[in-house]
Amino acid sequence: MTAPRDPLLSVVVATRNDDHGGDPLKRLQAFVNTFAGQCARSRLDAEIIVVEWNPPSDRPRVRDLLHVPPDATCVVRFVEVPHDLHTGLRFGDVLPLFQMIAKNVGIRRARGRFILATNIDIIFANELVDWLASHRLESQRIYRVDRHDIEPEFPVNAALDEQMAYCTTHQLRVHTRAGTHAVDSEGRERLLDPDIAGSTGITLGDGWHMREGDAASGFFRWATREVRFGLDRTASPHARPAALDIDLESNPYQPGSWVDLEILDGPRRLVRRRLSGRIRLRLELDDAASQHEIVMRALDSSGGRDRLPLFQNREQLWYRVHGLHIRTVPADVYDPALWRRSSWTPRLLVQRGGSGVEVVSDRRYPYGAQYGPFESPSDGRYEFLLEYERSEGCFTILVRDDQRASLLPASVAGIERGDTRLLRLEADLKGGVKFSLVLASEQPDGCTSRCVIRRLVGSVPLSTLRRTDLPARFGSVGRLLDTGAEVLSMPLRLLKNAVRAAVMRRDGLRQTIVEQSAQVRDLESRLAALAQLADLAGVARLLQEHRPPELHQNACGDFQLMAREHWFALRGYPEFEMFSMSIDGLMESLACAAGLREEILRPPLCIYHLEHEKGSGWTPEGEALLRKRIAESGITWLDSHTVDIWTAYMLWLKRPMIFNGADWGLGDAALAETTLQCVADRA
Repeated sequence: MTAPRDPLLSVVVATRNDDHGGDPLKRLQAFVNTFAGQCARSRLDAEIIVVEWNPPSDRPRVRDLLHVPPDATCVVRFVEVPHDLHTGLRFGDVLPLFQMIAKNVGIRRARGRFILATNIDIIFANELVDWLASHRLESQRIYRVDRHDIEPEFPVNAALDEQMAYCTTHQLRVHTRAGTHAVDSEGRERLLDPDIAGSTGITLGDGWHMREGDAASGFFRWATREVRFGLDRTASPHARPAALDIDLESNPYQPGSWVDLEILDGPRRLVRRRLSGRIRLRLELDDAASQHEIVMRALDSSGGRDRLPLFQNREQLWYRVHGLHIRTVPADVYDPALWRRSSWTPRLLVQRGGSGVEVVSDRRYPYGAQYGPFESPSDGRYEFLLEYERSEGCFTILVRDDQRASLLPASVAGIERGDTRLLRLEADLKGGVKFSLVLASEQPDGCTSRCVIRRLVGSVPLSTLRRTDLPARFGSVGRLLDTGAEVLSMPLRLLKNAVRAAVMRRDGLRQTIVEQSAQVRDLESRLAALAQLADLAGVARLLQEHRPPELHQNACGDFQLMAREHWFALRGYPEFEMFSMSIDGLMESLACAAGLREEILRPPLCIYHLEHEKGSGWTPEGEALLRKRIAESGITWLDSHTVDIWTAYMLWLKRPMIFNGADWGLGDAALAETTLQCVADRA
């Protein structure tokens, strides 16, 4: 048989016959079976190069165990790196496979015009192979795709259609440029617990970044230029009418940041407005529809990427979302005549007019306008929605236990609905609790708050809330006592402040000596720290002025494709004698620094990855175990922040850093090579 001519594509993987990742032979066999079938189906002119690194002496060679399908149209070449070359590398006694150096061995010996570096546990989507066979590859690109993790019980010897059906229906998570997302079995993004969705029936679509935050400060997700989410109101217990509440925040790292935002429900525009700071929007839903496809689109923004913390490379993430909730809109309108002053001091004002109920309040009196008192008829969650127009200061709404003269636990949120301001209060009340709603000023002492109450609605009819007798303090005697208390309040306040000042002076004298000695020690440590920070100031300035581009460096070692000449010009992956973590991400930066444009192929052009055993390859659940195992072995790895610093340095240099010598990929070594199948006619 004659030697094959150079193919369009060389696909390079590395392996050895051990237990890394969980049954690597099965994984390689799955890859070869599917790719060979896809090449035959699409007429892709390709070769597979398997680098067998450091073969165990007590086990058969992988090349002797792998079965190549008889109808394969692609060449399968094995290149062996013997044990003696492996042991010459640092950590060779504890790390059995140097994955990136092994890939370089295959890349160095590849014949294809384009070379794809991937891994043995990857399955290509049929659509991706069809696209590769369509001769649309361009030499000035580095190509990337999203990786979909799937369950490991892959049908290795099944027909190609059955294998692809398994991939699309047994998914676990997806790795995109925006982060790693949990998905359901069919690849739809799955909300975590907890997440930004506070109601059932909400599903996230495209455009979301990974969940961030914590339980103490709250969770959020950054949004790209256009994000989507679905509402299934048949899965939600909320009655009709219902509204969508969205908790939004513009870029918190940029003072005065803003985003012009448009929110659509299918073809219907719900709102278009400028978002600045953190707000909550209430959007009324079409009650004739049970399914809603919501699109939030950023039309313009103040930018602010230069204000993001160091190592944050987010070009389109202009705002973030803290919460999505489907709410039943309270429909029972309450009588405005029941609003009254909670205290008879002349500094409080509650009076009805043609436009509503005017309220003037002072922080000096914690309770301003009062609505009630009532008695809750039964156990349950009660919601009240106050619509008001603010003219000065700031208000909040509270629920007060009138028997204990204390506040009851409640959830309060300020909401904007068009030009209207709302305060929503939710409280779980026991039956028989005597309570009142109180509108209170949130201004500092001595400052006045003013507003006009337009409407108050509740989730239960007003008639079901049993009215209770007003406390005795609302009688004439109570008014007199309140007035007397106001007269006496000034000297009492002055006396209290004087006592407090004397106590503070005494405690201050006691602490002076201790604090001064502590300040000396603290100053010494700060001077030492400042000396170190001075050395880092240049690095910080470099990162600020040359922020790395937002590249798809997430799981990029599973699919990096570019023309052969660029792999050779960059001399392959940096051959660091360490664990392979983040070296693939550095390769992405090197290619872009060399002038190549990153092109991310979009679904359904993607790859599927057979799930690792926990702690072998990277998974979100097994990351801690993997890092622990690496650290215990004494092996080093490349930190992603170091990659960011080097990327910024390359932007400043305006050229890539070349880490390898001319002998990269063991170019000077004569390595044994075996071809399992040679195709005579590739025309």
